[in-house]
Amino acid sequence: MKCVSKVNIETITPDDGYHYFFGYYDLQPYDKKSERHLAHRVKFVDRLPTAEDIAELGYITLKDKQFHKVAESRAWNFQQGTLMQWFDDDSIIYNDFIDGDYRAVIKNVNDGSERIICKPLACLSEDRKYGISINFPRIFNFRPGYGYCNTVDEFKDVNAPEEDGIFLIDIENNTEKLIINYKQLSEAFPEKPFCEMKLVVNHITFNPSASRFLFLLRNFPEEGKRWGTILITADRDGGNMRNLTNYEVNSHYHWKNDEEIIIFSGLPEWGIYFFNDKTGERTMLQDGLVSSGDIHCIYSGDRSCFIGDGYPDAEDYRHMFIYDMESGKGCDFAKIYSHPVSIIDIRCDLHNRFDPSNKFVSFDSYHTERREICQFNFDKAALLENA
Repeated sequence: MKCVSKVNIETITPDDGYHYFFGYYDLQPYDKKSERHLAHRVKFVDRLPTAEDIAELGYITLKDKQFHKVAESRAWNFQQGTLMQWFDDDSIIYNDFIDGDYRAVIKNVNDGSERIICKPLACLSEDRKYGISINFPRIFNFRPGYGYCNTVDEFKDVNAPEEDGIFLIDIENNTEKLIINYKQLSEAFPEKPFCEMKLVVNHITFNPSASRFLFLLRNFPEEGKRWGTILITADRDGGNMRNLTNYEVNSHYHWKNDEEIIIFSGLPEWGIYFFNDKTGERTMLQDGLVSSGDIHCIYSGDRSCFIGDGYPDAEDYRHMFIYDMESGKGCDFAKIYSHPVSIIDIRCDLHNRFDPSNKFVSFDSYHTERREICQFNFDKAALLENA
């Protein structure tokens, strides 16, 4: 069996010869009424994208499972797509490669009108007022599955360039400002040998109010060695930076509220940790919940529980997990077969995602001969029964 589950899983994408995926676990693919689900559509899944490869962007109407094309992009990857999400009820926002440079685009799904933003976005605030931009070619050199290949990083030979780093984007005024640069980061966190190596910001997100943001600062590793990662938070203007971990092994995270964060980390023991950005306090979940070595952890909308999906086990199944914060119960509730891939950066992580109403969870899957987007009804009590 390709899926072993306590939930009824359905495929929501059409069987039309294309491969479908949405992208990252911490982005919202559903519209506010949970009637449309965003999707990328491509013709291949067996190699990395090139600068000439196009991803078609659009949405699935869930009542009839039809794809409605809205746009195309040449700035995409298999892990995060174009970082596409709903901008409002009538528009989507995504990254593209336009006139020799990367830009974010806000496009109306009804009439096709669009607005070009000055930089590509790695993160968008919940109120749609601010974005954060980082160097996607630099990320491509670090991890091709998360960056864009169309241009060469102009600072590729500089370990900590002063002209590059984290940019704050004012969406309404369409302006950019470099608020934290790499030289500043290397000096602010002088842990050797990491601070002397080539640095990259890999994953960055606002807290719910966009008063602060969190990012992973990593070093390009020496051959055969793993990189180190600092978990850093800062005010929206780049001030008041806080180092929450030093150069440890830090992975996927999610904001619970403006101060609390969940992350899968090794500090020094691998597990799920809860951080308080304001106090620096951290605690480890004392539960043998995760067997996959890492999970993409995300809170439900009401923050009463979190779910996560892991990496393949010995039989190439990816497991889904749930943990209830109120009862302290957790369990593995599904496992989905994932076709092995020859290049790690084209893998298909499940990337579980809640809809706005907390009634559905969608995920990307490669348990058949093609990539597709699946969905199941979310019932916490049923999942935790007999846990």
